[in-house]
Amino acid sequence: MEVTKVNIYLREKEGSRLKAFVDFTLDDCLAVKGAKIIEGNKRLFVSMPGKLNKFGREENLVFPINKEMRDKIEEAVMAEYEKVKNEKMGEVNES
Repeated sequence: MEVTKVNIYLREKEGSRLKAFVDFTLDDCLAVKGAKIIEGNKRLFVSMPGKLNKFGREENLVFPINKEMRDKIEEAVMAEYEKVKNEKMGEVNES
């Protein structure tokens, strides 16, 4: 299974750990919407879409079940995030 499409929606605000929302597609046949790029204590990471359970804790609705797939998703998402962020920085510098 491959990540075939990634859309990044930047949401960087001063002091926020949320850096972007992410939608991605697997094998051009399964779309996952509502993932997030979060600034963790040591690095940025991809948080899968979730909802609050009856105890008020967030549960992932969609998630990879092995490290290989998690790594593929994270590599594709982070590469696109860096590209979009750099394009935006270029636009700001040109203004």
